[in-house]
Amino acid sequence: MNAGKLAGLGRLMISVGLLSTSAACATVVGGTTQEVYVDTEPKGATCAVNRQGATVGFIRPTPGKVGLSRSKETVILSCNLDGYEQSNEVLVASFTGATVGNILLGGLVGVAIDAASGANNKYPERVMVILTPASFPSDEARDAHYAGIRQRIEAGAKAEIDLVNTRCSSTNRELCTIEAKQISDARDKALADLDKRRLAAKVVPA
Repeated sequence: MNAGKLAGLGRLMISVGLLSTSAACATVVGGTTQEVYVDTEPKGATCAVNRQGATVGFIRPTPGKVGLSRSKETVILSCNLDGYEQSNEVLVASFTGATVGNILLGGLVGVAIDAASGANNKYPERVMVILTPASFPSDEARDAHYAGIRQRIEAGAKAEIDLVNTRCSSTNRELCTIEAKQISDARDKALADLDKRRLAAKVVPA
């Protein structure tokens, strides 16, 4: 799911001089790579990870992790499982808050370098891809299937928001509020997408 976006921000450090710290940039705050945990409903799928037309990784089978370099470019997850339609999910890089650290760490030069490289962006840390069965035997079976998924999405989002609030300190409360809002927005988008999938699902009576 586009649910996840959970990385905490490290302690902000005081700058000791532009020339000595500008090279650090977002590498100090968050690194230039990250792992994305990918799960599917149901599990056991194969997912190809594509960016700018090139395959940059695989998860087979799900659940699993894939390492990605931080970038401003979107990532496409193409997941396949026998008996289900292929699902293509778009992962959009979002601002991490690392630039806040760079204002102290490296000044505007550090910010500019990170913006150009994409190092101050990140992908969701956890992704749930919902696979649509090729068909359902009845409307009731279809609706029950998607109701169960809806409950899991809502429970997962609540757990992640609770985790953000638990880890949050008084010094970065505003950033934690933003992060929790991102999770809520991702949950709402996932639920809206889920309902579209439910309505578009094929019902083929036995």
